[in-house]
Amino acid sequence: MEPKRSKAAAKTRVPAWGSLMRWSLALLLFGAMGSGGIWISDRLQDPQSFPLKVVQIKGDFRYLDRKKLEQTMGEQLRGGFFTLDVEQLHAEILEMPWVAGVALRRVWPDTLLIMVQEQVPLARWGKQQLVTARGERFQPAAAEIPAGLPQLEGPEGSEPEMVSRYRTMQSHFDQIGLRIARVQQDLRGAWIVEFTDHSAIRLGNRQIDERLGRFIRLYPRLKMTGQGRPKQVDLRYTNGFVVHWELDGLNEQSAARPIKRNGLG
Repeated sequence: MEPKRSKAAAKTRVPAWGSLMRWSLALLLFGAMGSGGIWISDRLQDPQSFPLKVVQIKGDFRYLDRKKLEQTMGEQLRGGFFTLDVEQLHAEILEMPWVAGVALRRVWPDTLLIMVQEQVPLARWGKQQLVTARGERFQPAAAEIPAGLPQLEGPEGSEPEMVSRYRTMQSHFDQIGLRIARVQQDLRGAWIVEFTDHSAIRLGNRQIDERLGRFIRLYPRLKMTGQGRPKQVDLRYTNGFVVHWELDGLNEQSAARPIKRNGLG
């Protein structure tokens, strides 16, 4: 009977050895896969394995210095297709004064596409800054400020209002052939507008639209009076205005012509 038990015991050991072999093979496979994963990760992190060979810059540039843009990029283009610090490059380009927006995209297998939106200046702001049509200020180098832009001056934080008012005013002045050179709003909210022909109007700080409309209606008649060129028109009156005339070849006429003086403001 004992030999029979030995044969049975021997039979039960066979599947145990088979399971051990299968587990050993599985461990070897997982180990190989793990090593392969580490090798692939190292390859991806190696800038020499997947280098960037092409950098494309897209955008319509009128003021932005392309060479400065390329120099800024060159200082940050470290790494390969997978290792390039895109966020850092994005931040550095966006710091350039003439850049309004930037988007970066990798294009497999070796290309970086950079799309740049340029700032579009509407007017000068203060002495050294520019302002866009959205009321956003930026400050390029003094030598890069375009000539011929109108000047806007107002309290801190009034940029959107100043831009909106300037654009509305200019649309009205186009009807009578005047171009704005400067718009100023002082701390009391009073408005002064100067034109490229060196004339000016004073609108005060109340009823701005009504006073502006009055000037638009009466300006053609002022030019036809034969008394010279209207040098300054003061509209800070409830139902009238004061005109300072500049005679041909002479300085401003000393006597102004008040229409009605009540309600100065």
